[in-house]
Amino acid sequence: MKLGFIGCGVISTAHLEGLEELKRAGKETFELTAVCDLKAERAEAFAAEAEKRMGSRPEVYTDYRRMLEEAGLDAVSVLLDHDLHHTVAEDCFAAGIHVQMQKPLAISPSFGRKMIADAARYGKVLTLAEPSVLGAGNVAMARAIRDGIIGSVYMIMDYATVTLGRKFFAGTAWRHMKGRAGAGWINDHGVHRTHFFTEVNGPIKEVFAYAEIFEKQLSNGETTIHPTGEDTSVTVFRFDNGGLGHWMCSTAAHGESTGGVWIYGSKGCFRPGQHASLENGQIMPMAGIIERYAPDVAENPFAHSYAELREAIVDGKPPISSAERGLEALGVVFAALESATIGQPVAVQDILLGHKHAYEDAVLEEMKTCKR
Repeated sequence: MKLGFIGCGVISTAHLEGLEELKRAGKETFELTAVCDLKAERAEAFAAEAEKRMGSRPEVYTDYRRMLEEAGLDAVSVLLDHDLHHTVAEDCFAAGIHVQMQKPLAISPSFGRKMIADAARYGKVLTLAEPSVLGAGNVAMARAIRDGIIGSVYMIMDYATVTLGRKFFAGTAWRHMKGRAGAGWINDHGVHRTHFFTEVNGPIKEVFAYAEIFEKQLSNGETTIHPTGEDTSVTVFRFDNGGLGHWMCSTAAHGESTGGVWIYGSKGCFRPGQHASLENGQIMPMAGIIERYAPDVAENPFAHSYAELREAIVDGKPPISSAERGLEALGVVFAALESATIGQPVAVQDILLGHKHAYEDAVLEEMKTCKR
């Protein structure tokens, strides 16, 4: 099947590595035959790297609509700024092409709902490239937890702070502007976490949060911006099953960064990517957990995403990282932002159904004035 990339920025290399892993393993998925980026030199450089890794050079475009018309693609991976996701996705569906969307699903929940409806209207597959729930390690962990390895999960704690030195995250200023990114770090990074939370312990019912912009000015030495997306958030939430969570993230840290996830159950604790620690003192390394629960899953999450995409197109198999689950994760993020806006706990379903949208309204308003 023929695949195209729309966008050849930083994340595109990770996607290419995923395709490379599948090729090395002899697994049939996609042939990368076309790539597109507004910057021709970046697209050319990426095409050269793809040829080196995959053995053939994809055709280069600077207009994705022309690529959709001419390249004869079966699917595309969309690797663009968040505010472009819904428009590009509909153009792909209308051209008869399936879509894998790099997280987050959309800039806001209402556009996420639109994308899912558009996919259904055109009869096309829409999946999400969400590495926090894909790959052998993440799949094994989720399966092990559902199998009761640490008992009933009742608490999840997640801390993630980044020291940027008042520069741009990932070198991109747009990630700090809610009219292009949907929010700040709580969305760009946070949607990984919310997808992960719901994958290991089911739906989140309610969220309460505080959010702030502590760094009023950021600069890379050439460009200076005044962020509109929150750089720090502190959140508590309750799962449908009664479990509790505490989640804090910030790009406004100085001196030292920190990070870590702890999943506590009635029989032990899980440290993602490390081990399970049981109440009897037993330590279960991830290698053994993977061997037991996900021996047939690709190790690289992006490789897994393309295996999922092909299975969804060819076999109709529901993906782990579905658009619907991506919308749910986005809904948790926007429930936190809504809570921080109105000063009250917010039910995630009220966000997903569009009943509460004060924060989203501010995003949509800023989108109208954002310069590209």
